[in-house]
Amino acid sequence: MSFVSFAFLILYVIVLCLRFTIGRSKIASTYMAALIVASSVFYSWHIPVYLSLLLGSTILDYIVARRIVLEAPGSVRRKALLAISMIGNLGILCVFKYADFLIEVLSKVVFAPEVYPLPSGLHLALPLGISFYTFQSMSYTIDVYRGTIPPVSKFWRLFLFVSFFPQLVAGPIVRARDFLYQIDRRRRLNFLVFSEGMYLIIRGFFLKMVCANNLSPFVDNVFDRSPSEISSTILLLGGLLFSCQIFCDFAGYSSIARGLAYILGFRLPVNFNNPYLASTFSEFWRRWHITLSEWLRDFLYIPLGGNRGSAGRTYVNLMIVMLLGGLWHGAAWTYVMWGAIHGGALAIERLMGLHRLAEEGGLRSTSLRWIWFALVQAVVFMAWIVFRAPSLEFAGAYIGNLFVGSWGAVPPKAWIPLLVCLPVVAMHLRGFVADRNPTARVGPLEKSIVAALMFIATLTFYGQDSAFIYFQF
Repeated sequence: MSFVSFAFLILYVIVLCLRFTIGRSKIASTYMAALIVASSVFYSWHIPVYLSLLLGSTILDYIVARRIVLEAPGSVRRKALLAISMIGNLGILCVFKYADFLIEVLSKVVFAPEVYPLPSGLHLALPLGISFYTFQSMSYTIDVYRGTIPPVSKFWRLFLFVSFFPQLVAGPIVRARDFLYQIDRRRRLNFLVFSEGMYLIIRGFFLKMVCANNLSPFVDNVFDRSPSEISSTILLLGGLLFSCQIFCDFAGYSSIARGLAYILGFRLPVNFNNPYLASTFSEFWRRWHITLSEWLRDFLYIPLGGNRGSAGRTYVNLMIVMLLGGLWHGAAWTYVMWGAIHGGALAIERLMGLHRLAEEGGLRSTSLRWIWFALVQAVVFMAWIVFRAPSLEFAGAYIGNLFVGSWGAVPPKAWIPLLVCLPVVAMHLRGFVADRNPTARVGPLEKSIVAALMFIATLTFYGQDSAFIYFQF
């Protein structure tokens, strides 16, 4: 079930009506039950049987977390319980998402296909949002193991956290410590809450339906053809427009999810903060898919040692984290290479001492920051080409033809997609001003005017219907 569907509209209106009634009274627990039912219906809309996977992983972590606190800190049994949770969750994820990729690698690299023929793959349909809810469920068990939060006393509370439908399919990745306490807090839907939620929803639909959907046909046309058949001008535009498309698509979903949840009485974390303003690779990952970056930092990078060891160990840790972050997006070598590019860039940046450049001041730092900013965005742009490419060979040919191909004028058909990018440019410029002058942050009047314009544009200039890009992850 997509946000852009009448079925979802009906489901949300029903839940919203319950929010206005039982959600405000002493029987608010009934409202939580309604949210669980709505989340189950939402997820079952795709492949109903896959709801059992969501339920199974939640049951596993519920039992494990309650047993962990009964064991002595540092005991073997306590560590074994955590390992059971990790193996169970990651096992499900690997079977559905990486089994075919692993079989392909084994058949080509380890075994000789003519001597040891392997099956072509399991070809299982990927459960929606499995990467997102798996990370959420695992974070709960790890936080209980670390003593950061206590285990929940009732199973339905954990299931609501894992299955909460506004962000179930494509994030943000919410931590249990940031969600569970909100179940019990008092909810009052006032004008400020409703207006902020509606602004986020309108902003999200604008980014998705007007920007991302109108960019999609041009981008698909470029990446569906051989790079040797296309001029360098079109290849450059294709890469730039995809950089804009993936931001609008994913940031649009996150904004809609936050707005829907806010009106229902829950705050979700910010997931994007004008990432194309980043002047360092470190800053880019503090602005792009923020909840994934924080998850990888807290549950992978720091446990590996972070930057507490030698410089060489720090670079290895960065590379491991980004390689796994790339693989998290999908079972393909293009995603692995995308992660490797970012991991290598982060390591080189730290080696050169430029990772704190965005926090420094002074004339030298300012001039260097602009130079490094241009290099950072160029590498991010190249990495997006690899991310979008159907294969590494295609990505190599694409990037190669950017430098050795023929150049020409921008074709007329490209001007409309370029115009669609202007709101994203304006959004980043507005963020640039707000970052440097806190008093210039968006006020209620400006927000109302912008929301009205985006609402009109969404009703008028919406593009062809297409699924959210991150649904496949």
